[in-house]
Amino acid sequence: MYKRIIKTALKELPADLILSNCNLLNVFTGEISRTDISIAAGRIASIDKSSGKAKKVLDCSQYYAVPGLLDGHVHLDSTLLTPTQLSKIILPCGTTTVFIDPMEIANVLGLRGINSLLEDAWGSPLKTYVQISSRVPTAPGLETTGAVLGVREVVRMIRWGTVVGLGELDPSKVIPPQDEYLLKVIATKKSWKVRVGHAAGLSGAELNAYASAGIGDDHECVTAEEALERIRVGMKVMIREGSSERNLEELIKLIIKSGQDPRNFFFCTDDKHPNDIVKEGHIDYNVRKAISLGLDPIKAIQLATINCAEHFRLDDDVGSIAPGRFADVILVRDLEKFKPEIVIANGKIVAKKGKLLVGLREYRWPAWSTNTIKIKRDVMPADFEINSSKEVQAVRVIQIIEGQIINKEIKTELAVREGKVIVNTANDILKIACVERHKRTGNIATAFVKGFELKEGAIASSVAHDHHNIVVVGASEADMARAVNEIKRMGGGLVAVNQGKILEKLELPVAGLMSMHSPEIVTRKLEKLNQAARQLGCKLNAPFMTLSFISLPTVPELGLTDKGLVDVRSRRIVPVKLD
Repeated sequence: MYKRIIKTALKELPADLILSNCNLLNVFTGEISRTDISIAAGRIASIDKSSGKAKKVLDCSQYYAVPGLLDGHVHLDSTLLTPTQLSKIILPCGTTTVFIDPMEIANVLGLRGINSLLEDAWGSPLKTYVQISSRVPTAPGLETTGAVLGVREVVRMIRWGTVVGLGELDPSKVIPPQDEYLLKVIATKKSWKVRVGHAAGLSGAELNAYASAGIGDDHECVTAEEALERIRVGMKVMIREGSSERNLEELIKLIIKSGQDPRNFFFCTDDKHPNDIVKEGHIDYNVRKAISLGLDPIKAIQLATINCAEHFRLDDDVGSIAPGRFADVILVRDLEKFKPEIVIANGKIVAKKGKLLVGLREYRWPAWSTNTIKIKRDVMPADFEINSSKEVQAVRVIQIIEGQIINKEIKTELAVREGKVIVNTANDILKIACVERHKRTGNIATAFVKGFELKEGAIASSVAHDHHNIVVVGASEADMARAVNEIKRMGGGLVAVNQGKILEKLELPVAGLMSMHSPEIVTRKLEKLNQAARQLGCKLNAPFMTLSFISLPTVPELGLTDKGLVDVRSRRIVPVKLD
């Protein structure tokens, strides 16, 4: 391969493709130059004015040529689509490389689930590199998961050529130091690979301790102050813009207004539903939004390309248009509007004007991957009751924050009828429950939540980070039970219910996380689900994405697992009822 590339650069052999007379954006220097791009064997052979021959020449005189975009941290298995189906909508957006943490399927199906996910992903031109999951389970002893990845498995996988680092490690794993996780960190460091962070709300001495464990980045920054504190201790900041976590507008201020070095930042989506990708875009949306907020277009493109590649030590392969790198190129007519018109991956045109041009191999998921909803019995409305001998009961409540992954703990008082604590829809205090679905334990934990604003009915999901038990929010215990039982019947999915009637649903048979349907079908069903949630009173932009994060036991302040309400900072189960 390299002989062919070298000889093509020397014009001794014809190129497979020459992008002629384009305006090349050099992300190393920030220069834009009129030149040719010569491609051979799926890689860039040269970027000089070529008089050599080519099997195909594309006149690019009306275009800027920029590198294919990189998503620095994404959970493919949180997009509701299988990797092949997802690539159908993000390749036309110009994303040609993703860095994935497969912790969702790992928590359900373990190593064999990861292998199946990667077999699916590698059937697409989309390059998929792995941040091997460090925390399966996320909160040992505080949740039930379907599988465990121990030190032995992680140390073995960290040597894989497609693994670029250790997946997101939350502070509770190293503060105080725990040998299991430090061994994973040490193995990663010995392999010269990156340790990915997940440090929501961390500051001061604890942040310094966390960074001292060799954690290289963080995608959980909500405020500019948090991001700056991480840069000061030598960490990179991933600017996340997903479906329910919208951090770009706040964090980009550090570059635009405070003059911080752009090299300390790069983009990621983390979790973004397909309807939002179709409506907004993917990493190209991050670029456009950053430019609209005042960031220089060249800097915005560097955040989406070379900065990420250099951080994960893959800049000799991806992130730039330069000799020897993969021939991943986007052609756009206007840098400020930044609308990918032609997308080239591995030297081949894969998309044009938002349409995928190449056929993709459809992976056949094994039968065991579609049999993961294992509930001890059908649930009953009484399973969600909270008893009290008082007339008025003080309770803890999870208060969600629109556009953020974090939540707040608040306290309120609720009325008691016939010995049961009841919801208060007028004040937006609803019930939330987590139903174990991996090992038929029968565990069901119920608490209270504020922020969904349902006036009636219930919504439920088998996507619930990171344990992925079933989580349900509702104004009615009967509708909550109906929703959970429907998810059991479907083998996983999302559902909206009112007065015992299924309003809308989306089947997610693969690990209870992903659909095998096309993006068009999934997007249509998801939009109908969101509309059904709005009809029930919910005003959230992404209600089911928010629902999937409300149970997370590693992001402040509260999480809900099948074992109970978790105080994230103290890492313990706390009572819902207060004396």
